[in-house]
Amino acid sequence: MGLDPGAMPEDAVVSSEALRTILQDRQRFIHLVRPELELLSTQIAGTNFMCAFADENGVVLDTIMDAEFSDSDCARSVVTGSVWSEDVRGTNALGLALSTGRTSMVTGAEHYFGCHSAVACVATPIRGSDGRIVGLLDASSELAERQYHTRALINLAATNIENRLFAQAHWRDIILQFHPRDEYLATQSAGLIAFDEAGRITGANRNAIQFLSPQEDEVAERFDALFRGDFGTNLRTLEEVGTTRLWDRLGSAFFARLHPESPQRPGRTTRAFSGGRRVESPLARRTELREHRFVFDDEMARECRRVAISAATLGQPICLRGAAGTGKTALAEAVHHHLNSDAPLIVLDCRDLRGARHDRVLEDILAQAPDALTGSGGTLVLEAMSAIPKEADAYLDRLLSTLRDAPTAQPWCIVATQRTRPNEIGGQVVAQASETFLAVDLPLLADRTDFDKIARSLLTAISPQHKLSKKALKALSEMDRPANLRDLRHHLRLLAASFPSGVLRDVQLDRVFPSLQRQTKACGRCNDAPIRRRRCIGIRQTVSACQGNVALASRRLGVSRNTVYAHLKD
Repeated sequence: MGLDPGAMPEDAVVSSEALRTILQDRQRFIHLVRPELELLSTQIAGTNFMCAFADENGVVLDTIMDAEFSDSDCARSVVTGSVWSEDVRGTNALGLALSTGRTSMVTGAEHYFGCHSAVACVATPIRGSDGRIVGLLDASSELAERQYHTRALINLAATNIENRLFAQAHWRDIILQFHPRDEYLATQSAGLIAFDEAGRITGANRNAIQFLSPQEDEVAERFDALFRGDFGTNLRTLEEVGTTRLWDRLGSAFFARLHPESPQRPGRTTRAFSGGRRVESPLARRTELREHRFVFDDEMARECRRVAISAATLGQPICLRGAAGTGKTALAEAVHHHLNSDAPLIVLDCRDLRGARHDRVLEDILAQAPDALTGSGGTLVLEAMSAIPKEADAYLDRLLSTLRDAPTAQPWCIVATQRTRPNEIGGQVVAQASETFLAVDLPLLADRTDFDKIARSLLTAISPQHKLSKKALKALSEMDRPANLRDLRHHLRLLAASFPSGVLRDVQLDRVFPSLQRQTKACGRCNDAPIRRRRCIGIRQTVSACQGNVALASRRLGVSRNTVYAHLKD
């Protein structure tokens, strides 16, 4: 390419007009990626970091970085609109992931240009349901020690995005989720495969390809070419019993069930492709009530639930306000479960109304619930209500009036959610659609008194084989969580994945979350002797740098594993 590794790379940035066009075309995709980018930034916070999202051409579209990293030379290069393909930037993680299609880590002097040698970067591609790269995630830091841990986190974030894209792309198809182990069916490691009403395969995610065709890049074209038995018979079994066993043609067994957003009746299913073009996904989507226990044992949370249910019973629209991860969606589901558990639960993301055909909103809702205006009613959740554009006012006002005046046996329940900054308090909320909502402000997780019950309930849903000790619960409660319940759920998943089933203890938390715990201190027997205390702290820090791997830490320290274990005890 004629690039000089000792020179400064070309400052390749697309024009403002081109960037504006790219952002408009990918607006819905960016809205999908942004929550994962925010969560990823909280998981690697405190390490002089930057998280970035780029499109399939290596053009950076969104970034999050801490104050320390923003002062670095790298931050001044990684700006919105900058191009990081290898032909202009040389070897770098974004460009390498784009070129190879795999997660790539480029550390220090592995960068082609010497001016980038102070940074360690990890990037991974995001693939659409057709297998093409549709975007890239990147995490960069000036601290290389944490990048192996970051690699696992960024892969998880990409998988979350891919699975959501898959559900959106195949909203008209029958989506099957499957895994060799029953307990992993509800996790992001499950395979997803979509079929039309005739059993033809219309898409498969990466996990499905790995399970069924590990040596190839695609799966077969029909259900009966993959699994034993007739498609219709297996589908009826899935609808009747929920989870069942499937065997592929090689004799491997899988647990399988229908995806929560998959249509429940095959007769209502239509193909996701027409003439080779993908049908646009709806603005509104019908979801199934998740099977988990709602925890409202905290006095403030219990009062929020009481007020929300009382208002909804009277037909009063409510707006659930709170910081990220405070349980707005869970409370909306609890209200629906209390009032309309047998009726449809429909979600409308108000951020999707920007630049959309607003007159399609009612049409999409009726498509998700054909008897919405004459049946038993239902619940409509307006996510991110503050994002409603002004041009959608009239359409949304007509929608709410139509649902409110519908002659249904049970009134429609209208619930809106609105993210606020921590400690922001609001009174009554007035929607732009001239509909007044009663505001219900949810407390932060740190302010709730039922943390232990919440943590146990979430862990039971994630992995029933694991339990939490009292000390582990106390250590978990002391961790900083900007994303509240969302962070807690992620922390519990990491714990369950890191250790065998059984009781999870505080020592294990220290190994998995070294950067989230208190400042490293010596164990109880070394704390009173200065020389022994320094050596003990060094051992514990090495274990943290090795991501809790005691065997690796003992090799690096040149001591036995028993010695390392001895210093990990309190």
